[in-house]
Amino acid sequence: MPTRNSIPALGVATLVATALLSCAALGQSVVEGPLGQIEDTVYYDFLNEAGVLEGGRITLLVGARHVGPPLPAGVVSWFGSDGPVGNRIDLVMVGDGYTAGQLGAYAAHVNASLATMFAQEPFQTYATFFNTHRVDVISNESGVDHDPTYPIWRDTALDMGFWCGGTERLLCVDVGKAYAYARNAPDVDMVLAVANSTKYGGAGYSGSDLATVSGGNGAAPEIALHEFGHSLGDLADEYWYVGQTYTGPEPPEPNVSKLTAAQMKAAGTKWAKWLGENNPSYDGLVDTYEGARYCQFGIYRPTSNSKMRSLGRPFNLPCAEGLVVQMYKIVRPIDDSTPTSQTLRGYEIVFVDPVDPVGHTLDIQWYLDGSPVPGATKPQLDLRTLPLTVGTHQLSVTVVDNTWFVRDAAARATYLTETRRWTIQFPRLGDLNCDEAVNNFDIDPFVLALTDPAGYAKAFPNCDRLRADCNRDGRVNNFDIDAFAKLLAP
Repeated sequence: MPTRNSIPALGVATLVATALLSCAALGQSVVEGPLGQIEDTVYYDFLNEAGVLEGGRITLLVGARHVGPPLPAGVVSWFGSDGPVGNRIDLVMVGDGYTAGQLGAYAAHVNASLATMFAQEPFQTYATFFNTHRVDVISNESGVDHDPTYPIWRDTALDMGFWCGGTERLLCVDVGKAYAYARNAPDVDMVLAVANSTKYGGAGYSGSDLATVSGGNGAAPEIALHEFGHSLGDLADEYWYVGQTYTGPEPPEPNVSKLTAAQMKAAGTKWAKWLGENNPSYDGLVDTYEGARYCQFGIYRPTSNSKMRSLGRPFNLPCAEGLVVQMYKIVRPIDDSTPTSQTLRGYEIVFVDPVDPVGHTLDIQWYLDGSPVPGATKPQLDLRTLPLTVGTHQLSVTVVDNTWFVRDAAARATYLTETRRWTIQFPRLGDLNCDEAVNNFDIDPFVLALTDPAGYAKAFPNCDRLRADCNRDGRVNNFDIDAFAKLLAP
């Protein structure tokens, strides 16, 4: 088991309590600590001398997210930035320890991490869910604190540094300052803080939606992706240390469990629906493999190996599912639609615009008064094709992502499904005097509605001129005469 040197906590974060190499349960939510500071569970990971991934979790007091005006910096937005800001995961990169002359290196480090991220699943399929923004933060000095050894202090914009909380590879950042610069972007959902360093290090702030990475390290793109597993997916580490036994409650992370395969299948929880699936592209057979979350015994992971256990591996299927579900907690299945506040009259063409993952489309079904409209599975619906009767009707559309990445029916129904609803107030066509009948008494009002809209409104202030739209094309004109005549016929 690796040893830890006892180094005083740095200014970038204050140590509260450690869970280093510990099997004790540790929450992931952000809570308010003493003096209004924020406690966050921070994951850190590194490669040991044998090239094996190790790390742990630690609880730190971190600065609150910045809510004032952003600190001045240039911003470059690209990759998917044409998506609606309000319905995308806005991933913002901020750099630390890059001087004005090193912004080119910073851009290269960011590009390498993004290229790796969006080349791997499930990020590849859901790349269109992200708007990415690079904020060009300039520091007074090059590098970050305590690189390569403790103590070395540098004057940088985000106060990033190693040896955070007494742990060498834990690369911390001032969360408040990171968000203060990130807010130069149009919106912020997640932050990747990139240190100008070649030293291996990183962190995943599970409650702050933030990860850190050493931009110049060769493993940086993989480190960033692993840390996003923590900060975006709320995933646990799947590696373990010799001799530790898990004795706590069922852990909250979706990729670890104290249940054996038989127990999990009987309970129908965690990755029960994936048991027995064998896909080499996602690290093979899904079962329950003992050893995870830093404990050798009493806790299980889904596959023999995966991104949350070793760098350079894919996410296993339960991890991929957890990531997709978390993405849908930020991105709703519908980007846009005909305004639901609009009362429809029965002649409109209504639309829905689902989000667009790479390689598949979302499923659409339109409903009238709670019943599916046969064949109505396209983004547009012409209400003139509906068999409407006089009165009030309810129109709705349900959009669902039936991606194979998700087998949790409850999660699909809650996060991967969205419904929008409209009211249709269908008039009695041809009843131009509004006496609830269509007869010869409507002829003169019909002619008036056809030839003198203002005169009709004055003569029949409580009646709707669209009742003269007898052919339901959304207009009142001579093409309605034949349809009106048919309504008058006995």
